[in-house]
Amino acid sequence: MKLKQVDPIFFIFLLLVTQGDILLKLAGILFILLARPTAILKIYGLSKFYILVILLHLCYGLINLFIYGLQYLVNFIMVFLFWTISYIIISQINYFLERKTIKTIHFTINLFFITCVLIVLYQYASLALSYMSINPYNISPATGDKMKSIYSNSSVNMIIMSFFLLSYAFRGKWIYGIVSLICLLMTTYMSGTIIFLGSVLFSIFFFSKIKTTYKVYFIAASVFGIVIFSSVSPSNINYATQYIDRIIENGDRVPFKIKSFRQTIDYNISSVKSFFIGAGGGNFSSRVAFIGAGDYVNWLPDSLSFASDEFKIYHLGIWNHDFKNRWDDRNNTANQPFSFYNQIVGEYGLIGVMLFLFFYLGFIAKNWNKLTYSKVTLICLLGYFILDYWFEYFSVIIIFELLVLLDIKQNSKSETNIINKTH
Repeated sequence: MKLKQVDPIFFIFLLLVTQGDILLKLAGILFILLARPTAILKIYGLSKFYILVILLHLCYGLINLFIYGLQYLVNFIMVFLFWTISYIIISQINYFLERKTIKTIHFTINLFFITCVLIVLYQYASLALSYMSINPYNISPATGDKMKSIYSNSSVNMIIMSFFLLSYAFRGKWIYGIVSLICLLMTTYMSGTIIFLGSVLFSIFFFSKIKTTYKVYFIAASVFGIVIFSSVSPSNINYATQYIDRIIENGDRVPFKIKSFRQTIDYNISSVKSFFIGAGGGNFSSRVAFIGAGDYVNWLPDSLSFASDEFKIYHLGIWNHDFKNRWDDRNNTANQPFSFYNQIVGEYGLIGVMLFLFFYLGFIAKNWNKLTYSKVTLICLLGYFILDYWFEYFSVIIIFELLVLLDIKQNSKSETNIINKTH
C-alpha cells in the first residue's frame, strides 16, 4: 500500500468519527467541518433522507415542546444533533467519493481496515497474555466482548467486519476477506453472526446466479465453520441455541426484544396520531430516549432528564423491570428493546417509514443494477436493524454507506460526479 495514495483528511475523519468515545466522534466532526466545510452545501442521494427527517423532527418537535414544555428541550436538541451529524457524515462521504479516484478511495479504506484489524490483534494478545492461554475463549465466554477494535463494542466491530468481508470477497481480495472473517468470528456476537449467515444464504439462493454446485459448497462450508466455531467457543453456541428455542416456542419466556416489537405494534395502532407520526423523536424508542430518561447513562443530571408517557409505558418498562425477571435477568441483545424498527415506527410513524423507504432504500433500489456486494450488504443491514439503533451510533451506518456508494461509483460508466448525476 502506498501511503501517498491515501486521502489523509478523510482517513483521520473516519478513524475519529467511528470511535466508541463520543468526544473523539465530535472531534472528528469538527475536524472535517473545518477541513471541508463546503461538503455540507450539496444535498443529493442519501443526504435527502437525512434532511427530510431533520425537517420532520423540527416540525413535530416544536409541537412536542409546546405539549411537554422545556423538560423536552434536551431530547429535542439531542435528536436534532444526532440527525444533523448523520447528514454531515453522508455529505462528507459524498464529497470524498465524488472527488477522489477509485485507487485513492480503496487505499484510504484499506488503511482504515488494517488499522482496525491491528487493534483487534492487540486486544486478543492482551487477553491471551492475561489468561495465559492461546484460546482465551475457553476460559471466559465474554472474551469476544473485548474484541471491539476502535468501536464502542464488539457488536459494532462484528457488523462492520461483515461489510468488509462482503466487499473484499466479491472483489476477489481473499486475504483481506479471510482477515475480515476471522475478526468477525473473534467477536462471538451470536445474534449478528446468525443474521449475517442467514442473510448471505438468502442472498445466494435468491439473488445469486452461481451454479447450484457452488451453493451446496457454500452451505457445506458454513456448516463446517459452525462446527469449528462451536469447538472454540461452545458456550456461545449454547447461548444462541437457548434463545432461538425460546423464540420458536413463542411462549411466556419469549425474549424481551420480541416483546418490544409487540409493544411497538400495539402503540402504532393505538391511535391515528401514533400511526401516522408516532411519538416524536426521543419519545418512544431510541438512544436519545434512553439517554434522556437518565437510565442509560450516568452523566446526564437528573434535573435535565425526561421520559415521555409513551416511553414509560412501553420500552422503558422492559429496561427497568423485565431484566429483573426471575427466569431471565440478562441485559443482552435478545432482551434489549433496542431496534431501528422500533425507532422509525414508534417515533416517526408511517411518515418516517415512508421517508426511509422512498429516500433511503429507494435511492439504493434506483441504483440496484450497479450494485454487487452491496445487495448482500443491504440484506444484512436490514437484519441488523433488529438489533439496535444503528443510525445513532455513527459507525455501522457510516461504513455501510461508504461501501454502498463506492459500489455504485465503481460500476458506473464515469467516475466523475457519479453520485450527483444519478440523483
